Amino acid sequence: MYKPFRALFLFSSLLLGTQIQAQQLTNSPYSRFGLGDVSHGTGSIRNAGMGQVGVAAFNVSGALYNDINPALTFYNPSVTFEAAVNSELKKLSDGSNSQLDGTANLGYLAISIPISKRWVASVGLRPYSRVNYTTFLSNQVAGGGAVTTFTEYKGEGGINEVFFSHGVRIASGFTVGATGSYLFGNISSSGSTVLVDANDPGYALQKTLINSTTKYSGFLIKGATHYRKKLASKLYLGLGATYDVQSAISADRQVSQERRYLDESLISRTVTDSTEGYSTIPQTMQFGLGLDNARNFSVGADYSRIKSSEFRGYSRDKNAGAQELGDGYRIGLGGEFTPDPGSVTSYFDRVIYRVGGYHSSADVATSTGMHTLTNTAVTWGFSFPVGRGARPPDYTQGLLSTSFALGVQEAKETGLKEKFFRFSLGVTFNNRWFIKRRFD
Repeated sequence: MYKPFRALFLFSSLLLGTQIQAQQLTNSPYSRFGLGDVSHGTGSIRNAGMGQVGVAAFNVSGALYNDINPALTFYNPSVTFEAAVNSELKKLSDGSNSQLDGTANLGYLAISIPISKRWVASVGLRPYSRVNYTTFLSNQVAGGGAVTTFTEYKGEGGINEVFFSHGVRIASGFTVGATGSYLFGNISSSGSTVLVDANDPGYALQKTLINSTTKYSGFLIKGATHYRKKLASKLYLGLGATYDVQSAISADRQVSQERRYLDESLISRTVTDSTEGYSTIPQTMQFGLGLDNARNFSVGADYSRIKSSEFRGYSRDKNAGAQELGDGYRIGLGGEFTPDPGSVTSYFDRVIYRVGGYHSSADVATSTGMHTLTNTAVTWGFSFPVGRGARPPDYTQGLLSTSFALGVQEAKETGLKEKFFRFSLGVTFNNRWFIKRRFD
């Protein structure tokens, strides 16, 4: 195996494995709903640059990883290693006030390996969801004169996903796939209240907090299929579908009540509840349509239906928690183009160019009722060839990939808007293993 490839793989495995628990997104008040900002099913860095499209969009280069549809894993002809980092710049506004936040963190790690001529398997680690929010509310106490309550809500953490996927060719142009995932992680939330009397500046010396920490673990199963048919001498049609099965995962919760001084020093802490329960992850269906010429271009359109109304928060019994979300959907459109993959005179003719966009909508439950949360963005990206190229004895080639997204997330009824710019950087290495050496 090519030594730099092996060193990069081992280094990335160690780095991602030790830091994925610490990854965060920028402050997002909407991540307080459900299990947070769910990234499961939105794809790799290639898919991110194409409007999160990947259910049926064929990867004509065969060099990049697709984790949306495991049935397409079959079309990675060599060992493929891929890792990415993500960054985000976000502006939050409520119509009268605004703030700017930014962050960067490790994204995902994946490796696919051809097992036989009909079977390719992959394994990896990626975030399932992320939570990070801080919001403040103030209210005048009725009949309290100049007394005001200041309440702070905070949440952080997230759920990670270790996955094992398979893509198998059943017949010419027809492949099926499956992914088994193990979820693990912690989500913490707290609410603190301070009473302030304008007539007594020394009154607010303490605050009361309710802290809740939930540890999640469990399994998910996804099934997938893909069919690709030749329409003309240089045109192929692709059809794909995936289905995530509804799953009840373990949710062990501990709730405590604290009293603290305003400098955060602890006065007292009492554990009020520590129980084992469950949360229900809803089923998701994705459908895709793709066109390609098997050489230098591929386009696709995806539709995802998310049965978010099936989500249930913490409860002691399976599927028994309160309904927190309504059903949602996501649509995406995107494509990629390489001017001349085999060019020896122009480097930029071998660069892969991508563009796309997506729109999603879901209902979330707030104190004032159900509101529609939308997320819309335009995306683009590039893959730059690096390294030695595919030739013996190394059979190794590399790509440096980027993706960009510019969009907005908002629930218009709340008046809160998130404008974001996201940038991802990834590396991909392809290597031919288990080559039988021959001598003339």
